[in-house]
Amino acid sequence: MEKRNIIIILAIILVQLFGNTSYAMEEKSILILVDELDLEVLEDITDGINFGTGLMNIKTRKPSGVESYYFSIAAGRKVGIKPEYYKGLYKDENGTIIISGYEDMVKDLSKGINNIKTNVLGEKLKDEGISYIGDNSSAIVAANNTGSINYGEIEIKYHKNWLINKTNLHLSKSNILVLSYNIDQTNYRVRLLKDYIQEYKDYNIFILPKKVSKRMEYIINSSLVPVIYINGKDNGMIKSSSTKREGFITIEDIYGELLSIYGEKDSSIIGNKINIVERQNNLNNIKDLFKKTINLILITYIFHGLVYFVQGYTAYYIYKNRKDKLDKINLFNSFIVINIFIGLLMGASSLHINIALYLFINLLTSYIITIFMADRDVNTIKLFATLTYGLIILGIIFYPETIYNSYIGFNNLFYGARYYGFNNGIMGVLLVSSIISCYFVMELFKNEFLKNLICLIHVFTNMIVLSANYGANTGGFLTALALFLIIIYTNLLGKNWNIKNLALLILAGILIFGVNMYFDYLSNEKSHAINFFIRLKTHGISEFVDMFRIKARELIKLTLLPPFSIVLVAQAISLRTLLNGINENLKKQTYIILITGIIGFLLNDTGMITFIYMTHYLISLLVYNRRKSL
Repeated sequence: MEKRNIIIILAIILVQLFGNTSYAMEEKSILILVDELDLEVLEDITDGINFGTGLMNIKTRKPSGVESYYFSIAAGRKVGIKPEYYKGLYKDENGTIIISGYEDMVKDLSKGINNIKTNVLGEKLKDEGISYIGDNSSAIVAANNTGSINYGEIEIKYHKNWLINKTNLHLSKSNILVLSYNIDQTNYRVRLLKDYIQEYKDYNIFILPKKVSKRMEYIINSSLVPVIYINGKDNGMIKSSSTKREGFITIEDIYGELLSIYGEKDSSIIGNKINIVERQNNLNNIKDLFKKTINLILITYIFHGLVYFVQGYTAYYIYKNRKDKLDKINLFNSFIVINIFIGLLMGASSLHINIALYLFINLLTSYIITIFMADRDVNTIKLFATLTYGLIILGIIFYPETIYNSYIGFNNLFYGARYYGFNNGIMGVLLVSSIISCYFVMELFKNEFLKNLICLIHVFTNMIVLSANYGANTGGFLTALALFLIIIYTNLLGKNWNIKNLALLILAGILIFGVNMYFDYLSNEKSHAINFFIRLKTHGISEFVDMFRIKARELIKLTLLPPFSIVLVAQAISLRTLLNGINENLKKQTYIILITGIIGFLLNDTGMITFIYMTHYLISLLVYNRRKSL
């Protein structure tokens, strides 16, 4: 009896094991690469089915183009391919599809990226089999390391029976199909695509456009497109650990999700698994999300422009030595400092859906408070820097959306470099407001121990909110760490410094950075920094060289281009005059702000924005002080 029971149990276990394996092997996925996709077409083709949707930035490395886009999907990382490398498709005598020019593409990419051939989708998932239907360079997505595809067609006919028959044929030989499909803004092809999706709605289906549709194209939008992900069951908004933002994924996440579906693990990949967050009306959600994103970038441009204008205005009259203009300069600078605070407060609302209403309330409120504070015997700059600092800390810990929905904390999703955590503008405001707040609060106490404690609380808080768990800005964390060491040196060591103390400070900095990276490594959702170190270990020094080249090029380009170059010159003109004749306490704050700002400038690809905002607060403080001394 016992023997029979054991046999039955073993049989059940074997059935379960082989049953699960069989299911995994039969998992089917279709990547539909369309020419373009707008929200109206999205609504038409998904009618009556469950699906996930969101926005994806299709911007790649330069030279940009469809070949770069397709290779970025295939490689799981943003790359740039010269379009002339692609020469076309043909079939050899065995029926294998060959991409002419593929070797030239790989050779060019291999100069900066190691192991590119072994990491493309067609090679990583070759055991699953990848087939292709299409007639253009989208075949790159399905190609293996030699640029060949075992199954598929190098033509496409827009007839339902042909499409379904060919799909069934090739999915009987492979688990993944890449389909190139041009909608061409025709109703017939929209209906055909809808029928096609309906036929395979129980499969994993990705619908990815290669360009922004005319209906969604704005001056500020040349790269943000809607995408669809169908997994046969879930309905809602897509999200991944790459963005940590509901409704947004990255190009690299397509690669990450496909590897996840087929059980492939690779700790060095950039992309992540895609999740569908359940929402009742995802169509309305994506429409609102796109509108909000467009409005926020417009609001951001308007207010950044206002900040830059005030810096130019300030520099002009300070250069002219117009002391009679100091009151007005102080009023304008105070307005900006107050406006940043109001912008953060308004991040908790949904007013940015209506630009006119947002601007009216924001500007009117800022103006009223500025006028109210003008004749008060309170340092407006110090007070609102302190309030801003507290608001940022509360926001990033408890409700990050307030930061993301403000013009100073908005991550430029059209640029596609950052989706969550502190951008370099809010990072600069955080650090400079923490310095001003620290000295402002210290003035309230006479006890030296309490003063030092206040300083330590401020700089430790900076490092916590800029760590991988919250701010996820490695350049920001390093800048905060530098500020911590500067404060320790200036406030605690004072004149009692020597080589030994300096060495201890440097070691302490390395230790703190190491601890941050260690906890980042242990976390479930690793930051870009720790993923970079993992890739560095896997791919070697070329990964660092590639990253450094891209970051340095971006920093130099943006620094030299207007309006940033103009603002930096204007601020230098203002500081040259304002730094004369300041007291020792203000001088100490000034140099801490400037040194921290320069470090932030050098450590971040858009570090000039960090420096501009930190210097704006400094100039505002110096103007207020100069005005009071007259």
